[in-house]
Amino acid sequence: MTGGAGGTGGASSGGTGGAGSGATSGATAGGTGGAAGGGAGAGGGAVDGSFELAWEDQFDTVDLTRWQLMTHSWDGNLAQFTGENAAVSDGILHLSLTAANDTSKPFRGVEMRSRETLTYGKIEASARFAQGSAVVSSLVLIYTPWPPDDWNELDIEFLGKNTDRVQFNHMVNIPPADPATGHLQFPELVTLDFNPAAGFHDYAIEWVPGEARFYVDGALMHTATEEMARMVLPQNILLTIWASGSPGWAGPVDSSTAPTRAEYDWLRVYRYVGP
Repeated sequence: MTGGAGGTGGASSGGTGGAGSGATSGATAGGTGGAAGGGAGAGGGAVDGSFELAWEDQFDTVDLTRWQLMTHSWDGNLAQFTGENAAVSDGILHLSLTAANDTSKPFRGVEMRSRETLTYGKIEASARFAQGSAVVSSLVLIYTPWPPDDWNELDIEFLGKNTDRVQFNHMVNIPPADPATGHLQFPELVTLDFNPAAGFHDYAIEWVPGEARFYVDGALMHTATEEMARMVLPQNILLTIWASGSPGWAGPVDSSTAPTRAEYDWLRVYRYVGP
């Protein structure tokens, strides 16, 4: 997610939406992909541990005691965020991207930001991401103070120009680089055997000291290890949909960009329980 005021750091360059920016429903306190026993994964230096359920949202309503509906944007985001584009029906959260009569921000999108933060743990959601060129929809963890004094971010992003892949990313700042402009990112585009915009699937991030693990439908798809010793800051959860101004990354704006929407059936948040 690329930052502007309140923005988040960019994925392979166009980045994801602002932070400071049916598949499986059977998660247990043990976590997706057998997380109950922990496991260091590919990084080797990560700390084992398990997870316990902290809270969940079945999206029977937009719960403003749990979430904030943000109203900011940033350079590179062609959408202004608005609470008007978040709605719930039949237990499904709908986040819409719509066209607007606005030359500077020609779209309206959504950033739902958790009021609580997480320092190590797991987030898991059943989501159907949004189709459309230039469209980015996501499940994100990010340290949100703005202007940033540091940068920590973990992303699952779907670029709506695609039909068979998802991007995992993590971002950190390495001093003396300026946090807003000098943070590093490590995007990984992973091919799937389905279209993430065609139906609901289970997406999860497990974050433990030393690494982060990204799952789709219970299968481990990517392990982040680079510079993960710097990933130590409390992070908010973001659910977002927005339009990128980086056509080389997310595709050009065209007739498929809006209207479109991402949908979330449920979300679960787990605390990390040490080794």
